[in-house]
Amino acid sequence: MSMRTFLLFLMGVVVSVLPAAGEVIAPQQPPAPDASVQVHGLTAQTRADGTALPDINGTLSLQDCIDLALANSPSMISAQLAAQNARVNLNLAKSQFLPTASAGFDSRYDMGASVHDHGTTNAQIGANLTLSGVTDIARNVKMKQAAVDQADLNVQSVQQDIIRNVRKGYYVLLAAQRAVDIRTKSRDLYQDQYKRTSEYYRLGLRPKVDVTTAEVNLNNESLRLIRATNSVKTASASLANILGVVTPNLLTVEMIEDFDNWEITLDEAVNTAYQNRPDVQSAQLGVRISQMQLSQARAGLFPTLSFSAGYTKSGDSGLYLDNESARVGVGIEIPLFNAFKTYNGIKQAQITLENTHNSTRSLLNNVFLQVQKAYIALNEAAESIPLAKLNVAKAKENMQLARGRYNEGIGDIIALKDAEVAYTDAELSLLTARYDYASAVADLKQAMGTY
Repeated sequence: MSMRTFLLFLMGVVVSVLPAAGEVIAPQQPPAPDASVQVHGLTAQTRADGTALPDINGTLSLQDCIDLALANSPSMISAQLAAQNARVNLNLAKSQFLPTASAGFDSRYDMGASVHDHGTTNAQIGANLTLSGVTDIARNVKMKQAAVDQADLNVQSVQQDIIRNVRKGYYVLLAAQRAVDIRTKSRDLYQDQYKRTSEYYRLGLRPKVDVTTAEVNLNNESLRLIRATNSVKTASASLANILGVVTPNLLTVEMIEDFDNWEITLDEAVNTAYQNRPDVQSAQLGVRISQMQLSQARAGLFPTLSFSAGYTKSGDSGLYLDNESARVGVGIEIPLFNAFKTYNGIKQAQITLENTHNSTRSLLNNVFLQVQKAYIALNEAAESIPLAKLNVAKAKENMQLARGRYNEGIGDIIALKDAEVAYTDAELSLLTARYDYASAVADLKQAMGTY
């Protein structure tokens, strides 16, 4: 094939792959999401191990809710993307130690030249490696690696926050559901009392005021039941938001009645927090990064070593690469005066390091305070549960006595109503104490950096 034919063929290929004049190539848009998928099922989604996530329309355990939240939380996704970006930056830093390679081909033909003139052809292939400031590159790699470690720790911190929030939201929903059960039972008691009082009035055993009072008590408790039912809807919506899902339906969750006692000393909790909390470890990495930045700033006072090497092979006759060249160079640059940039850079790095130390010290103080508050709340809830149980037993006994006295005609409806209210309040107090304990455990574990 002559050079003229080859050039014409090459021009034809280029024209054929170019879009027509004025044609706009629009980027392909992803398909619109199905509304039913947005609302009802994350059934098509999978965990990291490939197994399917739970269906939000089914009965969810606490672990199911945690899995859904970790898979869908925007904060978790952002933390994971930040960790991926940190790894890309690390690879970019490491790439400075690697050589670059390139190849090129150039052919020229003069259309007005003689038919015996075949033009010129040049081809070359080569590799180059240039390291300017070897120690600076190595130090930069170390800092990027520390940044990767910090990003991974941030993922762990976000994960712990999500797990804590899921647990607390789960317990709030359970407590709201149990409150509805208690209010329903109380409403039924008032309803039964209203029927009994109406019958006593019909038989002439009770005055009309007792019937009116019983009806008012029943209506008030019905209103409390309505509010408790709406609290379940609110708690379900809040938990769904924590899970990162949208659904108009109430979430169905497994009931947890009792919680195991968890005993730990304050010193153990604080020491565990200092060792395990990702933000503490990240702060310690921040100190190391600041120290490396200070070392890098001080390196500006010392000579800089540079190294370069290259190899090229080329040819100007067809594709025969018969020319080659190689080079190796080592250079040393000695700093003399740079308008005090190095001096001020060192001072700035020293200030940054001191500020990092100060921030770390402040963080440790805050960690101690968080652990201490969670520990106090845990002990308070633990001490409240036995007393709340005792109050329920005594209030129930008092209500039964008051009901018997009223049915025998020797008690009044006001005393009966007070006894019934005290019993309902005692049951709600026990419910609150139990789930406060569970929430306090979740808060203390999160403050300690454990699951």
